[in-house]
Amino acid sequence: MAGRNNSGRAGWLIGGLGFGIAAGVALGTLVIAPNMPDESGESPVREDAAAPERAEIAEAQAASADSVIADLASSAVAETLTDRPVLVFRTADAVEEDVAGVETLLADAGAIDAGTISLAERFLSAEGADQLKSIVANTLPAGAQLSEDRLDPGLHAGEALGSALLLNPETGEEQSSSEERGLLLRALRDAGFLDYEDGTILPAQVAVVVTGDASEGLESRNLADFVGALDGRGNGAVLAGRIHTAADTGAVGLVRAEETGVSTVDSVDRAVGRMATVLAVREQLEGESGAYGSAESAEAASPAP
Repeated sequence: MAGRNNSGRAGWLIGGLGFGIAAGVALGTLVIAPNMPDESGESPVREDAAAPERAEIAEAQAASADSVIADLASSAVAETLTDRPVLVFRTADAVEEDVAGVETLLADAGAIDAGTISLAERFLSAEGADQLKSIVANTLPAGAQLSEDRLDPGLHAGEALGSALLLNPETGEEQSSSEERGLLLRALRDAGFLDYEDGTILPAQVAVVVTGDASEGLESRNLADFVGALDGRGNGAVLAGRIHTAADTGAVGLVRAEETGVSTVDSVDRAVGRMATVLAVREQLEGESGAYGSAESAEAASPAP
């Protein structure tokens, strides 16, 4: 991806463990032929009847391979993020198991827990757009600027929160005071845009955004803008979602099409996807980016450990 040097990695050894088959089934690429005779006059009904069994076998094989990766993931990420502060955002549709899996591996990697912020549905919705833009404009940390060319709510929210919550990528220093961070976060929480536990949010180097499986809609566009803006204010950002987010109109797909410096993962519900998410944080800190997962638009299953 543009903006940072692409890794172009082969995706370690896990690429051949059945994830491609599983992704094909998940994305609906296993097309069942119509009940029509072929050139030889034979009907493919028998082959069609076997399709569900093939799908079950593919899923079972993928699950088995994933269990192996789950056992190896902790050692694969160990010490890759020692003393590096990482902040996690989760969207309203993010699955708890996915978020917890990423957070566990971040801890295994030695990362400093900079907190978790839950984004409410209205943070990305059209209904909350005007109020969101008003709040971030009025509570923007001193010295921070919002784009004047683009007025998109997701972009402005990402610029504001990035300036408040991420460390300067050049100096490693805070870009806002604790009072300014608190003012912005409390204003957004009081208005119902996000939630967090008091006393848990610290300035971070990289932001990880975990989302669900949405494949289209204004929310996907706003999320892509939000993550791109975060990436521009700190050492980087990683967007991790489930497989359908890699559709052309999904948040992961939109980010990949724009070739920004954001690293993306499209299979965060799998152990390999969670591992890829954590390794992608290290990649961001190294000034690189990549697209990982099982979708056709992914470069590899995961960055090399």
